[in-house]
Amino acid sequence: MATETQQHPLTAGTVTISRNGNHQYSVDDGPKMRSVTSLVKHVEGDTFGIGLNWALKVAREHGGDLDAPRRVSKEALDSGVQLHAAVDTYIKRGTITEDRVFMAWYNALGNESWLASEVFLVHPTLHYGGTADALAFNVHSGITLYDWKTVDQNSWQKYGCTLRINKDSAQLAAYASALTAMGSAYAPTRGCIAYVMRDGSGVEVVEADLERGERLFQASRSLYLMAEDQRSDNSHLPL
Repeated sequence: MATETQQHPLTAGTVTISRNGNHQYSVDDGPKMRSVTSLVKHVEGDTFGIGLNWALKVAREHGGDLDAPRRVSKEALDSGVQLHAAVDTYIKRGTITEDRVFMAWYNALGNESWLASEVFLVHPTLHYGGTADALAFNVHSGITLYDWKTVDQNSWQKYGCTLRINKDSAQLAAYASALTAMGSAYAPTRGCIAYVMRDGSGVEVVEADLERGERLFQASRSLYLMAEDQRSDNSHLPL
């Protein structure tokens, strides 16, 4: 994937942000910054146990096919990519796609007053970057930062709902913090996560606790940096 560049509006002027194919971010051709998604991976809890239970369940549902979880995971990823592309096209061009997952999103959120979508952002002092799904404005609540995730309706409630919200809230809080720190014209007052069911049956919108999410993000970032320092210290050791 080629490097993409955006002009991000600030309260005074603009800043040029680039994202390369490895989802690393930079400002005006400066040093590469880690992505938020890499920094929040420690906010997951017992994801191995959750993932193992899910994989066994999927395999059983497919007659013992041990490759079924891999196929289902790919389908889920493809569904998320398609939704993001459809929403981005709608916000920027007003194009409505007749896909049932997009229509579920549209019925829940299509009437928001959208400011921008797929917005590159960076934190100028903590040196990380990310891409916000969208931002909307409401005269009563101000600017809302949105993130959407496609989820399986049954697994959403049974496997890791709380853990998922923790991680997603940390991600959203990191985005909100970066937008504020960089002096963005889009600095948000609240954040929401829209969980869109992959069968198109509905959308659950969760307002994120950004203060708690920020604490989770900072804790995960610290663990990530500690592990990175350890890897650096051991880099001379044989594999």
